[in-house]
Amino acid sequence: MAFINRKYKDSVFTDLFGSDIKAKKNFLELYNALSGSDYKLNEVSLERKVIEQSLYKTFNNDVSWEIDGKLIVLVEHQSTINHNMPFRCLEYVTRIYEGIIPLNKRYAEKVYKIPNPDFYVVYVGKDKQPLEQELHLSDAFDKKDSSKLELVVKVKNCSDSRSLPISRNCDILKEYCQFVEIVERTFNKRSPKRSFKKAIDIAISKGILSDYLNRKTREVINMLCAKYDYKMDIAVKKEEAFQDGKEAGIAEGISQGTQQKAIEAAEKALEMNLTVEQAAEITGLPLEQVLELKKQVTVNA
Repeated sequence: MAFINRKYKDSVFTDLFGSDIKAKKNFLELYNALSGSDYKLNEVSLERKVIEQSLYKTFNNDVSWEIDGKLIVLVEHQSTINHNMPFRCLEYVTRIYEGIIPLNKRYAEKVYKIPNPDFYVVYVGKDKQPLEQELHLSDAFDKKDSSKLELVVKVKNCSDSRSLPISRNCDILKEYCQFVEIVERTFNKRSPKRSFKKAIDIAISKGILSDYLNRKTREVINMLCAKYDYKMDIAVKKEEAFQDGKEAGIAEGISQGTQQKAIEAAEKALEMNLTVEQAAEITGLPLEQVLELKKQVTVNA
């Protein structure tokens, strides 16, 4: 069952691996490369899963498919790795399961079988990251104990198409990453649409996603505009958090009201995914205090 809310704007990643007429083939090729499996398109059952609550509030950058009893969630990251992703994936998969399990079966004695979940982040940002890493939900727990709740997100670094570890058996991802590089290289914030059209023309001339881009030039330009509007909005909010923090920076002898402003600015900075160190620097709060605030922000996210 799919729950679709059209107010969320798809990214090129979401469209290419989730919505496009060739999305099933593209997704299967990508999943085989990420997981080391060897599924064949004509031998598997594939069903797209889309829910109202995106991992991102206004910008849809995730892809979910159920494949032969497994639920695969793919998320693309183009900036820094978000270490709250396990918690967000927990929210996400819960919403999907709500759509799968009938209400009248949730309290029945007999177990209602649900698809096994598998979570991947496809990282194509610019920061230096390991080729592979895992993010664990338990890392966010206030205290390490014997709790049984766990969720693991596998992060695959695909930021450089030339050294992409899975490029040998995933041409579609290799071409997508090459296209992202072209877009980043040609982007001009004064005339974004023109620069996106230029990136598309360059990619087509080099045989990169040529079929997809020829079919969907206008849609891709609109998706890129939405993505860059989103990125700029986040950047502005981060800058606002930075400025709020600087203005509310505390020193010895300051008033309680000013300290409260610093705390609010630190919380805002953390919500915008600034690091604990950055939040402490711009607000003047002790690092230990910001670490405690981060725990609260994570719990309330």
